[in-house]
Amino acid sequence: MDKRTAAELNRRMLENVRANRTDLASQEIKIPAESFQSLERLAQERASLFINTPQPVAFAGELPAPNSYLTLDVLDTPVLLTRDEGGVLHAFINACAHRGAPVASGSGDARALVCPFHGWSYTTAGKLRGRPADACFNAPASDTGLQPLTVCERFGIVMVGVDPAVTQAQVDNSLSEIANELDALGLAHFRALDRREYRVAANWKLVNDLSLESYHFATLHRDSVAQMLSPSAVFDTFERHSRWAFPLKSIEDLAEMPEEKWPESLQGSCTYTLYPGVMLLINALGAQMIRAEPGAHPGESVVSYIGMHDPHSDPQAARQAYEFGGDVFAREDLPMAEACQRGINASHRDLPLGKNEPLLQFWHQLWDKANN
Repeated sequence: MDKRTAAELNRRMLENVRANRTDLASQEIKIPAESFQSLERLAQERASLFINTPQPVAFAGELPAPNSYLTLDVLDTPVLLTRDEGGVLHAFINACAHRGAPVASGSGDARALVCPFHGWSYTTAGKLRGRPADACFNAPASDTGLQPLTVCERFGIVMVGVDPAVTQAQVDNSLSEIANELDALGLAHFRALDRREYRVAANWKLVNDLSLESYHFATLHRDSVAQMLSPSAVFDTFERHSRWAFPLKSIEDLAEMPEEKWPESLQGSCTYTLYPGVMLLINALGAQMIRAEPGAHPGESVVSYIGMHDPHSDPQAARQAYEFGGDVFAREDLPMAEACQRGINASHRDLPLGKNEPLLQFWHQLWDKANN
């Protein structure tokens, strides 16, 4: 984050802390219960927000060198990300051209990607490298490479189109509205820590909602996050994207010194939400990505929690921060999302979003607009 933005956010957060307030929406709104229950709504969201929309799926630093690879499941599509020998990023459907078996699993480095079924092998550029009993097949090697997907890396984030209808231009321009903000973060230089995956018995929007308001800090996170962070948040929107910053409790120390002596870094934590709803959590030590996508039923989601460390920070301290945040997310947030889903299923009551939940309002209205 650049110094000017950090100073502006520090000033706004300090004002909110001293006034014991948070940024507000103009009024309360209601979200219908069927938004979290309807099979028709789920199908609309999968199509409009996920299948036909470029997806932030990884950090570029998860593929740190030529011939590195990473496998993912994105909307039931097996995806293979690679860097070829020249370091160029590629995305493919992770399926051998012979019978469709995956040619890689997990992550790592390899000059050849070999199908475990019949031994067909591919380069990290997706070209067929060799196949046993080659003379038995008529199709030339040029027609039997891995099936490519549109992909780009922008500002240290990997964007993929999982449907052939998603164009390269869509993928390339998917973060343009928030480009200046993301560019200043320097994420392209961050290094990978770990990746966790969860299957959650809750609608994907309920999982996202956990990272879009600080109203719950004092109760759900009373003994964890609330010990360090204040709920006096500030928010900004960038057309289809948003920024949410909330301060360390120690930010009040800034009130005792002139602004020219303030620290140049953000005195808190910042969450950028990228369309269609992927979180980037930025702190002094590194960054995390939280990606929730819909499952097969309205009350199911698949969630990834990915950690990176700033190369200028202590890797061990960054890992501890990643693990602390991940443990809070897994032990406090995700069980609450599942409990909320059960309650909504039982009551069928519409949900009020208060004036003190402005980003929830922004995102639910954005999601509704995409489905209409």
